[in-house]
Amino acid sequence: MICNTRSWDKVYLVLRSNVLVAYKDQKHFRSEPENYYRNETPIDLKGVIVEVAADYTKKKHVFRLKLPNGGEYLFHAKEDEEMHIWISKLQSTIAEMDSSPGPSRSQTLPAKGEEKKDEPKKRGFFTLKKK
Repeated sequence: MICNTRSWDKVYLVLRSNVLVAYKDQKHFRSEPENYYRNETPIDLKGVIVEVAADYTKKKHVFRLKLPNGGEYLFHAKEDEEMHIWISKLQSTIAEMDSSPGPSRSQTLPAKGEEKKDEPKKRGFFTLKKK
């Protein structure tokens, strides 16, 4: 959940290309993919730092996204393994963004026989908090 309060809500998160999107639940994601939780804008991962929130002691399995503008989001995973899977996936997505050239003004179609593969979406329930 993205909020200005100190409460935690369960949401359904989807990693799409270079953004993280929050939904009320999986049903809303499938039926209304453009209707985000509380109309929050997806989190652009460009320039974001992902880390274990070791200084957050109220809950276990919490990691943090630090945005370039100084904003922060806290996520609470069910278990340590799930937290590390998310951190790893988010860090690799961010690293790919940093190493790839900027957007091109032109696009080309794949050569005959080449198919564009869709990346599988990583989904899970987490809590999301904005300072």
